[in-house]
Amino acid sequence: MNNELIVVEQLPVIKAKLKEISKEIKAKVDNATNLVVNEETVKEVKEVRANLNKEFNELESQRKKVKQAIMSKYDEFEEIYKAEVSDLYKSADSTLKEKIDSVENQLKLEKENELREFANQHILAYSLQDIIKYEDIGLNVTLSASMKSLKEGTKRFIEDIANDIELIKLEEYSDEILLEYKKTFDFTKAKLDVITRHKQLEEIQKQQEIKQEQEKQEEKVVEKVDEITIPKEVIEDSEILKVTFTLTGTKEQIKKIKDLIIELGVEYE
Repeated sequence: MNNELIVVEQLPVIKAKLKEISKEIKAKVDNATNLVVNEETVKEVKEVRANLNKEFNELESQRKKVKQAIMSKYDEFEEIYKAEVSDLYKSADSTLKEKIDSVENQLKLEKENELREFANQHILAYSLQDIIKYEDIGLNVTLSASMKSLKEGTKRFIEDIANDIELIKLEEYSDEILLEYKKTFDFTKAKLDVITRHKQLEEIQKQQEIKQEQEKQEEKVVEKVDEITIPKEVIEDSEILKVTFTLTGTKEQIKKIKDLIIELGVEYE
């Protein structure tokens, strides 16, 4: 195919004219930039500058007209090019892609079905059907991947799971670890999560036992105080008095009385 079917013929002509104009512009610019600017010449320099800007704006206006004319022709060309060339190529590419994808997808499906059967056989052989399924292996089945490497990876994954299961069976909290293991297939993490949870539960249980023991001690004090009866006898021995009495009140009130007795240094039974 001739690679020069699309040729812009007018651009070189435009370039040639611009080069001619450029020489004249450069001379004016050099002359202007070499002018000495002072109090006496500033007005003249302003006029030179204004004239340069005016010329530039006129050329800019022409440039925009040229661009518009070129773009108008280009838009016409592009419309024809799209209909006669690019749409044909794109249509062919789309049709061929669909046909290629159809064949490759079928090949990938056949490949994946073979791997699924291979994986399921090994899963059953290790009695792991309640632990993992084919999708858990996470294979990236592509046409370029060799079946040998995919099967080796599948077998290795299943064997690693089987080894982990045997280790889990030896653990104290094997049932709980197995439940956690199924989520990530990470034995170390599953074991650590379960051990951490049990330590937290043990700490909670310990705190509850301490609280219960404190409550029991408080109840014993209340029971002791409840055994005291209304004063029946006062034994006077110098300044030491022995008094028997009964208190009636809430647990909190009784506790406050006990604290007061201790604070005053009074002996009680």
